[in-house]
Amino acid sequence: MRKMNRRRFLQCCGAGLAFPTLSALGVESVISPPGRLVVIFLRGGMDGLFAFSPVAEPRLPEVRPTLASTVLGKGLPLGTTGFSAHPSAQALADLFAQRELSFAPCAGTVDASRSHFQAQDIFELGNGSSHGNSGFMARAAELLSSGTGSISFTREIPLCFRGGDSPPEVAPLSGSGLKLPEGRTLQAIRSAHMGYRTGDALEQAMVTEAEIESAVGMDPLAAQGAPGINGLGKMAGTMGRILRGNPRLPLAFLDLGGLDTHANEEDVLSRTLRALGDGLLALRESLGDAEWRRTRVAIMSEFGRTVRENGTRGTDHGHGGLFLLAGGAIDGGRLIGGFNGLADNALNEKRDLPVLADWRSLLGSCLAETCGIREAALETVFPGRPRLRLNI
Repeated sequence: MRKMNRRRFLQCCGAGLAFPTLSALGVESVISPPGRLVVIFLRGGMDGLFAFSPVAEPRLPEVRPTLASTVLGKGLPLGTTGFSAHPSAQALADLFAQRELSFAPCAGTVDASRSHFQAQDIFELGNGSSHGNSGFMARAAELLSSGTGSISFTREIPLCFRGGDSPPEVAPLSGSGLKLPEGRTLQAIRSAHMGYRTGDALEQAMVTEAEIESAVGMDPLAAQGAPGINGLGKMAGTMGRILRGNPRLPLAFLDLGGLDTHANEEDVLSRTLRALGDGLLALRESLGDAEWRRTRVAIMSEFGRTVRENGTRGTDHGHGGLFLLAGGAIDGGRLIGGFNGLADNALNEKRDLPVLADWRSLLGSCLAETCGIREAALETVFPGRPRLRLNI
């Protein structure tokens, strides 16, 4: 695995410093490719119906008496789609109004797994299965023109980039995703700090983290070590500076955790949506106008949540979920892929949103438009994908 030298990374990413090339990484910075795709994967299953709610649907107050109350009273209308954004998603609503964001409310895969781990593997492999020899971004990277590369803003190479002959550069943006491992390593750390103030602080931090996870009903394993989304604003600024200085990196990936909201969803997702919007704005600003115009940012989760809220004011694992597409040159301000309402006969198993837009078709269209990958070649990236070309 190739990793960025920490000193070089910090020098290049500090406030006010340029990141002119990736020559230290062996990547030549020359003529720019036509565009760039940034994939942001939200681990845990984001409740898209909370973020963008179908307020024109008469059944919404019935199935979500608590979770829909804020958006029904103070929601931000999203054009003529019949949807409104939650007030905490003001930045997303503004991007939609500026035609720099579109959304598919019923996106996902044909696989109906409700397991975080299996569904995340299905997403990252991109072959319609939870098993495979390579991830979809690794296969896409192999189709890029010579002299280009890819980058993963993660601690290590994620599954979506594994198995290819052209591994990405790895540039972790934050240490906030570092979670103390169980077992001998944790025991050694505790022993080293025992009897000191740092030991007390360590124990308190672990207790606090456990209390937060318990209070919101989250499974911390669903994040698979990804940093929390609340730090996205700062991370996105750094990410934008790196990409702006290195236009020959047409593929980028970032994963974030903290979306598994089985309880107290209003409090958790209000902060999450604000952070997501702030992150997109920070990315746009740090990229600059020219780079933002040639960039598409695709945001999605492994699955959506149940249409009905549960007894703890949260939602459980579902099927179809929200896909967001942002960028400076997209045909934005639109709903993609359709929405059939919230009646039982319109839902998957009478409980979840169906999948009306396969994310492989959505991302395939993004790859075609940003990297120039042809239709026939896309079959190697997403084998067996639905042959639906979406103009996004």
